Amino acid sequence: MKKNVILIVLDSITNDVLFNKNNSKLCAPFLNNLRNKSISGDKMFSEAPYTEAALMALLGSLDTMDKGGYMEKFKNKTCVLECFKKNGYKVFFNNYYPSVYPSYSVKGFDDKKYIEGFDFNQLWEYRLKYFSSIDISKEERKMLIEMIEDNLLAWLEYFDKIKNNNEETSIMNDCIDKNNLDFNIKQLKQEFNNFKKNKEQYLYCLFTMKEKHPLFKIKTYKMTDKVHDDAIRHLVMKRYLKTFKKIERLNFNKNILNNKFPFSKFFKSLANKEWSVAKGLLAAYKNSLFDKDLYDRINIDYDQFKNQRSFYTVSQELCKWISNNKNKPFMAYVHVDDAHYTENFFTYDTNDIKKIDNDFKRIDDYLNKLPKKYYGSIAYDLALLYCDNVIKNIFKYLKDNNLLESTSVVITADHGFSYYFNPIREKYVISSYKENFNVPFIIYDKDIKPRKIYDFCSTKDIPTTLLSLANIKIPNDFKGLNLLKDKGRSYALLEYMGGGCPDIYRRPINLGVRTNNYFVRLDAFINKDFNENKIIEVYDLIHDPFENNNLCNKKNVNINKELEILEKRFDDIKKQYGGINENKS
Repeated sequence: MKKNVILIVLDSITNDVLFNKNNSKLCAPFLNNLRNKSISGDKMFSEAPYTEAALMALLGSLDTMDKGGYMEKFKNKTCVLECFKKNGYKVFFNNYYPSVYPSYSVKGFDDKKYIEGFDFNQLWEYRLKYFSSIDISKEERKMLIEMIEDNLLAWLEYFDKIKNNNEETSIMNDCIDKNNLDFNIKQLKQEFNNFKKNKEQYLYCLFTMKEKHPLFKIKTYKMTDKVHDDAIRHLVMKRYLKTFKKIERLNFNKNILNNKFPFSKFFKSLANKEWSVAKGLLAAYKNSLFDKDLYDRINIDYDQFKNQRSFYTVSQELCKWISNNKNKPFMAYVHVDDAHYTENFFTYDTNDIKKIDNDFKRIDDYLNKLPKKYYGSIAYDLALLYCDNVIKNIFKYLKDNNLLESTSVVITADHGFSYYFNPIREKYVISSYKENFNVPFIIYDKDIKPRKIYDFCSTKDIPTTLLSLANIKIPNDFKGLNLLKDKGRSYALLEYMGGGCPDIYRRPINLGVRTNNYFVRLDAFINKDFNENKIIEVYDLIHDPFENNNLCNKKNVNINKELEILEKRFDDIKKQYGGINENKS
C-alpha cells in the first residue's frame, strides 16, 4: 500500500523560536514532542525571506534564482504535486491565491481551495508596476503579456466558481457580497476580449494608464464583510477584554526587564552617522515593548481578519477532503498564514463560542506559565500555540480514522519570521539575518527511525523527501537531497532579489552563503565578473552567532571557502541567464 503524504507549511516560522527558546515547549508542546519521534534538525534554511521566492524550493526543489522570475518562470518547471498525481495520488492544495498562484504556476492537484479572492492590485503592485516605469526588453514584454493572460483567465475562473458556489470556493462563498457580480464578470470579459485583439497594445495601455486602467475598477470579491458574526465578535471582545489587556501588559513588563536595548550597537551607529540603523534599533525596541494596542487591532473595527481564514477552518476542510479520498493514496499541501499575522491566535472565523472559549483557556494557561526571563512577542508565541493545537487535532483525526500509520507528515515553514521585534536588529523584512531563513522541519513516519540531522539542509530538499516517502522516482531537475538517507550539506545558500518581480538584468542578486564558520553576502550583478561584485556582509558565526558585528570592511578575514561557493553559484546563475540582456527595445 502506498503511503499517504501531508505537507504542512507554517508561514513565517523561525526554528529557534519554535524549538530552542526558553518557552518553546510551552508555545508548541505537541510539535516539540513530535520532533523527538521524527527526523529533524536545527539547520534547515530557506533561500528567501518571503513566500513567493521561497516556493521555488518547496514546490519545485529548485534554487530561488534558477531561471529567475520566481513563480513567473516556474510554469515551465516540474511541480512536486504533479509527480504525486502522475503516480496515482489524489492531490489537495489549499493555498490558492489566484493573483499569486494562477493556474500556470502550480500544477498537479485534483482539488484546490481558494483562500483569498483575486486581487488585481496585488498583481500590479508586486509585478507589473515595476516594469511599467522602465524600458523593457522583448523577452520581458513576452513574459508580461503571458502573465496578464494567465491572470485574466484565473480571474475569470474565480468569478465563475464564486458565481456557481463551486466547492473549491466553499470557505469563501458565505463571506462574499455577490451584488453586481454579473456586471463585473461582463466587464472582465470585455477587457479580456480587448486584450486578445492586440496584446502588445493592451500592455502599452495598461502601463500608460496605470491605476486609471479599467481593470482597477472591477470589484475583486474578496472576503470583505462576513467572515464573522458581529454578535459573536462583540461577545468575544467583551468576554476576553481582560485577557487581551493582560497580553499587552505582560508583553511590556517582560520585555522591559529582559529584552535589553543594544546600547553599544546604537552608539556605534551614531558615531558612524548610520542614522537609519539607529532609527531602526529604536523602533525595534519600542515594538518589543508595546504590542501596538492588540485589543484595538482585533476589535470590531479591525479589518485584518476579514480576508483570512483560520488554520482551524482550513484543517476542517482538509479532514473533510481526506474523508472523501481515504480509499485512495492521497497527498495534501497545506499552507497557512496564522503565525504570519500574529493576531491570529484564536479561531476568529467561527460562531462556535465553545471553540473560542477552549482557545482562550489555552491562552490563559500559557500566560500563567511564562518564564521569568521571557522576552519576545507574546502574540506571536500565542499564534504558534494555536497552530500547534490545530496540528495536534489533525494528528488526532488521522489516528481516530486509522490513517496515522499509513501517512507521512512533513512540517516546515516557507521562511523565517522577520518581524520578531528583536532590538538587536535595525531592520527585518528584507534582511539576511538568520531568523529570516532558518526554518523548522519535522518528518514524521512511524516506520522511520527518529534521528537528528546536524548538517545544513535546504527547503529544496523537502520535495525530494516527500517523493521518497512515497517511493516515487525523483525528477532529474530536482536539486534537493533525500533527507530520509542524506546527512545534509556543508553550507546553506541565500539568494533573492526583493519582492515581486526580480529583474536579473538591472538589479543585484542578494547572494549569500552560510557555513559553520561564516556568513558572507554580496550584491551580485550578472553583467559583471564575480570579483567585481561588492561584499556587503560578513559575520563570524563562531564568535558572533547573533550576527551583530559586520566584518565586510575588515582585512585578514579568511572567507576563501565561502567565496569559492558563491563564485560557483554565481557562474551557474550567469550561465542560465546568458550574461547580460541584449534584447532591449
